[in-house]
Amino acid sequence: MKNSQIIKIISLTIALLILGTGCTQVGRDAALVATTENIISDYQTFFEEGVVHSVNITVSKDDWTDILANPEDEIYHEATLTVDGVTADKIGLRTKGNSSLKSVASSESERYSFKIKLDEYVEDQTLLGLDEFVINNMFSDASYMREYLSYKIMGEAGLEVPLSSFVEVTINGELYGVYLMVEAIEDSYLNRAFGENEGNLYKQEQGSTLIYETDETYKSAEQKNGEDESKTDLANFIKVLNDMPDGEKGDIESVLNVDSALKYIAANTVLENYDSYNGSFAQNYYLYNESGRFTVIPWDFNMAFGGFQGGILSTIDIDTPISGTTLDKVPLIQNLLEVDDYKARYYVFVKDYLAILEDFESEVSDLATLIRPYVESDPTKFATIEQFDLVTTYQENGSDEANPDGGFMGKGTILDANTSATQNISEDSPISAGPDGERPEFGERPTGERPMGDAIIEGGMRGGMSLTGSTSSLINIMRARLTNLKLQLAE
Repeated sequence: MKNSQIIKIISLTIALLILGTGCTQVGRDAALVATTENIISDYQTFFEEGVVHSVNITVSKDDWTDILANPEDEIYHEATLTVDGVTADKIGLRTKGNSSLKSVASSESERYSFKIKLDEYVEDQTLLGLDEFVINNMFSDASYMREYLSYKIMGEAGLEVPLSSFVEVTINGELYGVYLMVEAIEDSYLNRAFGENEGNLYKQEQGSTLIYETDETYKSAEQKNGEDESKTDLANFIKVLNDMPDGEKGDIESVLNVDSALKYIAANTVLENYDSYNGSFAQNYYLYNESGRFTVIPWDFNMAFGGFQGGILSTIDIDTPISGTTLDKVPLIQNLLEVDDYKARYYVFVKDYLAILEDFESEVSDLATLIRPYVESDPTKFATIEQFDLVTTYQENGSDEANPDGGFMGKGTILDANTSATQNISEDSPISAGPDGERPEFGERPTGERPMGDAIIEGGMRGGMSLTGSTSSLINIMRARLTNLKLQLAE
């Protein structure tokens, strides 16, 4: 019996048992859940475009109090979930994030991002086939659009991106605000995107440079799926990548879906997304081993359109599509782009993105029209409605760069709660220094430390992290980048 047949039989069995595992239908045809063709992908209705969907969460008072009191613990709590009228009981709810989580925890805000795991307490429970998803809080994104637009653009270019949609979130009956719901890179995603979930899946966290070292355990690669936990497949891929002869393919195509990597690299440079492999932290992507070859899966684009790295990004050379790092530290970029055939295909992908982005301004305008009423009534938003309007419309004489001076850490005025003295945030500020005086990479926070104590920063900042983000227009930023890319391609 083929794997696809087995999957369908299992899917049908799960579908017929759904009503007994805590998932119910409200206002929908119950038969929809029990069809073999739809069990894996019915949840795509939650990601329908042109609609602001609804996510309602009910959690006990004690558990909610614990979540807000200890957000950085990221511990699951039991809750009830309803998405667009479809309800599941006994789901897992926890906070999520890294720098964004620490930033909100250090502020007066309680607007956290959350991860929702349908089968945390009930085995095999899904919501119309969806096993896990996240709802992101629009941290450092006054436009609310950066991540959504990025996934949409990359999806149109053929990358296997997670589904996403705008949602209005209520918790315990109270409006919490507009979030972005994103399909987690887990079993339901793998089944939808690849038709199976048998391979090893690695979440590439900070420091995932893909540089080969003998006896390296690749701790920055968190294995999320797969029975073989030795990481030998990952180590072999990295070795083959690093062993590519100068300007030659070597054996790379036996271990890598090269086009997925080239499209990902091209997306990061076109969309100015340097909180990624192309940037100083070398993070925020997944690798999935499908039948022996790895596919690169994009993840976490809320800092796209120049929101992360400071400086002038609109003129970055497409032959050196990096910021805050060097080519020798990113062999996936250096070694692939040294091959003439791959460089030519990379150029084609850049041009594909340019074609997709021809309608960028109208896309931003349409999204702004859709979500603006929800943003205006959002009680926990980091940015004002005036800032939302500013970053989603073209600014005459506006900046072509999101953060020409500061980047993710930002530059702003810190108001010291004790002395009222002001201080400019910069790479040399003590906010970046660790307790022993050593300074980590710019944008990093010393482990276990909350910078500046009780310092409060004007404009929605605390502890050096900008909750609001850049107030440069997305349209200005992309106009400048697209103009520059066209000039580079014409040379």
